[in-house]
Amino acid sequence: MASAKLREQGFTEIIPIQQTNSSQAKIEGSLVVPEPGNYVLVFDNTFSRNTPKILTLSVTLSEGSTESVNGSGGNASAPSDLTGWLLKKRRKKMQGWAKRWFSLSASGVLSYSTSPTGVPRGMIQVRISSISIQPKTKAIHIDSGTNIYHLKALTQEDHEMWTKHLKKHRASGLETEVESFQEWKQKRQSRHVSAIAKDKARVDVSRGIQGSSQLKEKMEQFEQWIQAQKQEHDGADWLVSLGKLKHDLEMAVECQDQQWRVVEETVLDSGNRTPNLMSPVRLSFNPDMATTGEILDTECDYPPSVMSRDSIVSDEFYDAEDIELSGDDADAEEVVEVVDAAESSEEELEHEEEEEEEESSEQEIKDWTQQQLDCPIRRPRLPSPAVGDVGSALSVFRKNVGKDLSTIAMPVSMNEPINMLQKACEELEYSELLDKARSLDSPMERLMYVTVFAITSYTSTQYRTGRKPFNPMMTETYESIRPDKGFRYVAEKVSHNPLIIAAHAESKNYQYWQCTKIKSKFWGKSMEFMTEGVFHVVLDGHDDHFTYSKPSSWMRNMIAGEKYLEHAGEMKVVNQHTGDYAIVVFKEGTGGGLFGAPTNRNDIVATFYTKQGKKVKRVVGKWSDKLTEEIDMNKRQLAVLWTANSPGLEDYAKYYGFTRYCMELNEITSLEKDKLPVTDTRYRPDQRLYENGQVDEADAEKQRIEQKQRERRKEFEQSGVTWSPRWFELKDDPFNDPAFISPENEAPKSWTFNKEYWRARETGQWPADMFELW
Repeated sequence: MASAKLREQGFTEIIPIQQTNSSQAKIEGSLVVPEPGNYVLVFDNTFSRNTPKILTLSVTLSEGSTESVNGSGGNASAPSDLTGWLLKKRRKKMQGWAKRWFSLSASGVLSYSTSPTGVPRGMIQVRISSISIQPKTKAIHIDSGTNIYHLKALTQEDHEMWTKHLKKHRASGLETEVESFQEWKQKRQSRHVSAIAKDKARVDVSRGIQGSSQLKEKMEQFEQWIQAQKQEHDGADWLVSLGKLKHDLEMAVECQDQQWRVVEETVLDSGNRTPNLMSPVRLSFNPDMATTGEILDTECDYPPSVMSRDSIVSDEFYDAEDIELSGDDADAEEVVEVVDAAESSEEELEHEEEEEEEESSEQEIKDWTQQQLDCPIRRPRLPSPAVGDVGSALSVFRKNVGKDLSTIAMPVSMNEPINMLQKACEELEYSELLDKARSLDSPMERLMYVTVFAITSYTSTQYRTGRKPFNPMMTETYESIRPDKGFRYVAEKVSHNPLIIAAHAESKNYQYWQCTKIKSKFWGKSMEFMTEGVFHVVLDGHDDHFTYSKPSSWMRNMIAGEKYLEHAGEMKVVNQHTGDYAIVVFKEGTGGGLFGAPTNRNDIVATFYTKQGKKVKRVVGKWSDKLTEEIDMNKRQLAVLWTANSPGLEDYAKYYGFTRYCMELNEITSLEKDKLPVTDTRYRPDQRLYENGQVDEADAEKQRIEQKQRERRKEFEQSGVTWSPRWFELKDDPFNDPAFISPENEAPKSWTFNKEYWRARETGQWPADMFELW
């Protein structure tokens, strides 16, 4: 049928259409085109709709033989440049490596399957990728900017052979990559100019329509004046002439107004949008607020403010941060089982003792929440717009692809003016979801709202533009008291290497805490941010204890193209009391060009299960916008659970993409004035200078503070003094992430709040041995 229809349109059949059994083996073929023209590849899966297929078409322009390399009927396999077994690191944490059959085609496409004749499970174009080689571990890291393969050869000979062929394809793709990027850049610039022209046209139309409306108002006033004059000068000829003139003017104004309306529709149609589908950055056209120099680019794939970062990413790539480039992680070699707390009577006893401690502190929390704290007047924006040249900072990456970035000093311009301890507090922006969860009677409903809260910790990252928070110094602390939200929060850096922060928040409705280890890896075009550790939520009045861990986040296209941050993987939220749990899948973005951000991204699907594994609920939506529950698992009936707040100010893009809540984190209000310890982040001079727009001074202070930290750490080592956190203690934690557990610890442990901070703050008696950080 397909052949007949194509022949009717003048097409000539080159390879006969036939049925192939691609579910059992990979079907490959190729054709060298003898002459220019329009060629059609027919793919029909209607006979087997329940079995999905993957079709990949690669077109290559080259000089050489014009003989076709395909055999009969297109079923013959195209010659592969190289095939063989390799170990591939699994995407999920703690799942180790899997043996896979890889095939490198002549066009530079590297694909893999479970067997030599198996269906391809994935593929990556080597010619546009960054490749890192580690001969000692036989590792190969391939980063296309949107996808990463971590591979290991089985033997040293295999590693050398794969390295040779991959380098050959990478070298042949450099020229093509440069040409593609230049073409993408030109198209983007063209769209940018077109967007400005269209926005200017829309503003001009808006002004024209407003002008017509104002003329109509003036004509109505003119009519009232004429009627008043007629009463005083009945029958005057000049009034009759004036009335005719008014009528002619009214007709002209009405005609002009209709013409402006037609132009408006034309302009909107040319932009393929309607007023209701405008960018949320600008909801209306106000001529008084928009000038030619302030017009926003709404035709871009995404506005610059959408380029974001994870809420737990690290700052310092040197000295204080552990950045690993090796895929040979010991913790990834095997799967570690977590022992259930219920299987250990000792753990049960310890859990009961912890519950008694929590009960003794309940009255203290209630006393605090009942205090009549006045909400201070908070600043509406930062003291200075964004400063620093991020582009010059990225040049450091270009010169050090594949190197250990922990030995390289990064300029302060790579930062945003908040600290990692403050960044952790930013995850509480939607804490009202925990208040809601506490008020619900159903355990599954409480699990649903705690899960939604966990997802919203990523929301503010959509506005960020590729900068990183300051890395905390040793013993640095941060507190936040929010009477408007009903919680108080404290955080401390508890470990230097590896970098670990601990945080604790409490209100009359819940307690929330985290102990997380931050890791970063640079793969050539992408930066991976990993968080090891568990987040805890306990609701007042219930026996629930919720825990969850976070998936990795990726900063894509760091070297070339449109940078964007993506959260990909799974997050499991568990009610340790009931056994119910939720699996949240952060989907990878789809669409977009070679160097552009995906056009469809930020999607999540959260599925809720009972302890027995039965599906009972599902939540869908975007972590950046809105989350809805499918009522009774019906995709057509949705109930909105949460909607993201707007940034809170119109020009947020000029202020690092900060939301109003984020801008308030580093402010010293009446609640903090003269009440903070000397270790609080708000007193950190380099961060304060940078927030004020003083880049050079901030850079100098940053280097001074970091050197001071190195010297103090060296003194501790020479004197045999062990540095210990002050406000958090290392305790047994049966729910801890296996990847977080140190090999020397027999039992899972994490840093837990010791409740001493708020007592010292209330009395104003801070420990005398607190040393100066700045």
